[in-house]
Amino acid sequence: MNPRRGRIRRGGEEGQMVPLLAIFAVVLLGCTAIATDLSVSTHYHRNLQNITDGAALAGAKQLPINVTSLKQVTATKTALEVIHNSFPWATVPGWSAALSVAGCNAAALRCSVTVCAGLTSPPCAGTNVSAGNNPPFSLTVNTPPQTATVATFNNSDLSVDPHFYQRVEVVMHQQSGGFFSGIFGVSSEVAGAQSVAYHFAADQPFPFALFSNTVIGDGNSPEIIQGNVYADRYLAPQSDGQAAICAGPDPNGNPGYIVLGAPQGGDSGYANDGQYNDNKVPPGGDPIQDNFNPCSSIGAGQVGMSANPVNTTGCANAFGGALSGSTMTFNSLSHACEATPALQDPQVAAEPNIPSYSTTQCMSNPKSGVPIDPTQGAFKCNGKNAPSLLISGSITMNTGIYEILPSGNAPCDVVIDGTFTQLTGVTFYLEQGAGICANPASSVYVHQTPYCGTCSNPNGATPGDGVYDILSDNSGLNPSITMNTAGGGSSSGVWQMYGVIWLPTGTINIGNKNALEDTGQILVNTWNDTSGNHLNPSVKFNGSYVPPQVEVLRLVE
Repeated sequence: MNPRRGRIRRGGEEGQMVPLLAIFAVVLLGCTAIATDLSVSTHYHRNLQNITDGAALAGAKQLPINVTSLKQVTATKTALEVIHNSFPWATVPGWSAALSVAGCNAAALRCSVTVCAGLTSPPCAGTNVSAGNNPPFSLTVNTPPQTATVATFNNSDLSVDPHFYQRVEVVMHQQSGGFFSGIFGVSSEVAGAQSVAYHFAADQPFPFALFSNTVIGDGNSPEIIQGNVYADRYLAPQSDGQAAICAGPDPNGNPGYIVLGAPQGGDSGYANDGQYNDNKVPPGGDPIQDNFNPCSSIGAGQVGMSANPVNTTGCANAFGGALSGSTMTFNSLSHACEATPALQDPQVAAEPNIPSYSTTQCMSNPKSGVPIDPTQGAFKCNGKNAPSLLISGSITMNTGIYEILPSGNAPCDVVIDGTFTQLTGVTFYLEQGAGICANPASSVYVHQTPYCGTCSNPNGATPGDGVYDILSDNSGLNPSITMNTAGGGSSSGVWQMYGVIWLPTGTINIGNKNALEDTGQILVNTWNDTSGNHLNPSVKFNGSYVPPQVEVLRLVE
């Protein structure tokens, strides 16, 4: 090879890197520019999302328990004002027109208002105003939602979504104004932000007549609960005789649901308990009978509910998932509504503000409760190797909260023998796992109404407001109500209450020829009824007694 020819060839290649480097530099500069604009776009998107979140929450906050067209207008205006505070557009013309919420239809209970600021394309579907110093944007407020990603949020069928009217949707798009992306032919339009907020207004009752964190047992005659029933594991009517459980309509006519915790599996061993055996083919071994109405016709060994969730009402009406934090679905094996995860009872019962005591007062006179602080209406009851409180004969029961401590006579730290029958204005506060035994004789009724102090805040969330008949502390022990020693006669002895029994870690045991009747609500860990074929325990939901749940305001999309 000629050495000189090789040198000439290499010399001809010199200088080719310069244009290559120039091309790479342009590409690198373009990528950097686009990345810069994308960063700007991301900033715009995050900013928009924060603003639409705030606007949706502010709007939803205005929606009450029962939504009216006027409240929808207020919610929509509030959401618009939040956006306007962040992106002030020209006030004349446009803002006043948008604020008038002309897009609201009172008859249809819907508001939909769109504002475009500075947009020339595409044409604005609503009020078009000047964007001022802001990049062009479009804004839509829908009360309730119309274009939510979660399809059920747009469904006005309340059997699908009972909380449809408690939501506000805010959708916003804004041009980022990216400089470099425009040079390279990349659109500067931000995808935008979308927010849906939900409001569960205060003072709404927890919607279960009978709520058990474990199981619900039934005696030897039909047990009818007027309202919703929840058992985390199963319902267990006695396997023989006339045992039956039915969730009937509440006093307002709303159908009663049976809800189980999920997952459910296996068979509890009781006939028709609503559970199923994993080895059986659907509809399973013991399906609950839905659409069972009237409950008075329920037969032996059956578990039924008056609601028809599979065909008509849907399970969400029992307790909406948006509120409970659970997904409520119909299980074709058990024929029950099931909550995933399992429901939790509301922690609404605060401990009473009972003063400390230097001496034990309740037992100083077994026949008369002695007031510790007349303004509090509080009594300290702590016996030793005897009931802390014996309610018998001609005892005088002052109105108030009776604080019950273990006496060494468990489970009967309080004994109600049925010879004194009027517990008017009395609330029992069970501490450290204390218990009450009530043993009225056949056909004897013991009546109890809760203590109501000054009643300045009826239906509140603290003892002394006329809501709680019996409640427990937060010790996590097992407070109890026991009715099992009456016997004799042809009918039950009855403890009849008007109010709430709140024993989320406790047990209610009801034996043969005993019955506990409550108008209000019962929340308990275990409901164990073996009352026999006589007058059976019953629960009737009454929202005027039930303490309110905590208000919920949150983003759901």
